[in-house]
Amino acid sequence: MQGKSRLYYLDNLKVLLIFLVIIHHVGQAYGLTGGAWFYSYPGDRVKSLELLFVFNASYFMGLFFFISGYFLPSSFDRHGARKFITDKLIRFGIPLLFAAFFMMPVIEYVKYVNYTSPIGFQDFYIRHWLGYAPNGEDHHNILNFGHLWFIEHLLVYSILYAAIRTILQKCAPSLSIPKIRNVRLYAVLLYIAALGLITHLMRTSWGFPHDRWIFFLGFIQMEPAHIPQYLSLCVLGIFAYRCSFLESVSTPRNILWLVPGVGIFLITVVQLYSTDRQSAFFLWDFKEALLCTGVCIGLLALFKTFFDRTGRIIQILAENAYAAYVIHVPVVVALQYSFDPAPAGAFALFVIVSLLSIPGVFFASFLIRLIPGMKRIL
Repeated sequence: MQGKSRLYYLDNLKVLLIFLVIIHHVGQAYGLTGGAWFYSYPGDRVKSLELLFVFNASYFMGLFFFISGYFLPSSFDRHGARKFITDKLIRFGIPLLFAAFFMMPVIEYVKYVNYTSPIGFQDFYIRHWLGYAPNGEDHHNILNFGHLWFIEHLLVYSILYAAIRTILQKCAPSLSIPKIRNVRLYAVLLYIAALGLITHLMRTSWGFPHDRWIFFLGFIQMEPAHIPQYLSLCVLGIFAYRCSFLESVSTPRNILWLVPGVGIFLITVVQLYSTDRQSAFFLWDFKEALLCTGVCIGLLALFKTFFDRTGRIIQILAENAYAAYVIHVPVVVALQYSFDPAPAGAFALFVIVSLLSIPGVFFASFLIRLIPGMKRIL
């Protein structure tokens, strides 16, 4: 919300991003990826899907963090610290508990019995998920929220934001934040350079390459390779609201930021097929920073210019977008297993499962939210 008018273009953009997340996770089973997935296609995989993973991972979760960060200040202003925290614990904490104790162990169990060995669910849950095996190994599964790592981060960031706002209200009650009506080009270029440099250091000197996940402080699930992007965009989202510069970022002319954003990716693809992988991805961390910034600004401007409206269908999709993110993986995995074995190639299955998953996930979300009390959570 901004004032009393709903920002429909942000709702619509979130729906698009949810579509991309679903398609991205469908592709995990059929394309080349550095990460693990719950179903593995037994035949030859689609190598070109790797490009989809690279492109998506370069910006779409970062844009989610920007949009989420944008709405934190207004929520805090409306509710105050105590109700703000309570609301976030309900909206984020309950899905996290559901994922840790039920959703993720069920999905992991299906994977285990299909690819490791037959075992009863109770035995799997106690010995392998909770880690109460005789050898005493610490599996960390009890803290594994799967794809809800994003929700965990939002909960952590929300608590930190509430703490900072509370401290500032007590220590500097008269502090005012200046309005920024226009975001200068040099500021955007400085951000791109800084993001590229810190990301590069994170992935090289500091030892956190792509797809290396850790439990920061023992419980915060994260991929440090993308943390500079996620954290900075969440903070920028907060300042976009506080400094009122979202309107400046989303002006029609900024649609042109899609040109360098998508362009640097297309150049990389051409180099990949015409030279070699090392040459194509040379200085990739800086290229990714440009891609991320260009696509984020460009999409914000594009949706503000052409899609700042709603209708009954898009309204239903927007209302169910958060629930769709929470429950989409079980739906996707169920569809992937349902087509195994299938006399179809990996790409055909990728398309079929994607086309079925998107409506399936949103329909399931719609039904779940009909349960009394679920709209308070989802």
